[in-house]
Amino acid sequence: MGYEFDLPFPPSVNTLRASVRGRLITSSAGRKYYKAVAERMAEIGLNGEGISSPVTISLVMHHKMNVRYDVSNYLKAYEDALVKCGFIVDDYLIEYAGIKKGDKVAGGKLVVKVRVNGS
Repeated sequence: MGYEFDLPFPPSVNTLRASVRGRLITSSAGRKYYKAVAERMAEIGLNGEGISSPVTISLVMHHKMNVRYDVSNYLKAYEDALVKCGFIVDDYLIEYAGIKKGDKVAGGKLVVKVRVNGS
């Protein structure tokens, strides 16, 4: 079984969390991103899918600017967003077949291909 969908480009892990009075919380950028992903997944009917088997993901990252960037700084936000919207039960189930940097796209986006292993 497989899925393919686009998501908004995530915030960097450097801006995903904020420290407030000594406590680490999800930043406003993180909360906005989680909401945007939940809305997108609801729009395509995949929120609440509840996948509990290991998955293999191929990812193409289209940044909104022509900049050099470290792809690993952007993975945590979208992985957590997939869990928060109920698409997958936990991000420990994710393995990667590949991660590529795509062309610049207005606003940025992720092209996500998911294969559920064992199905």
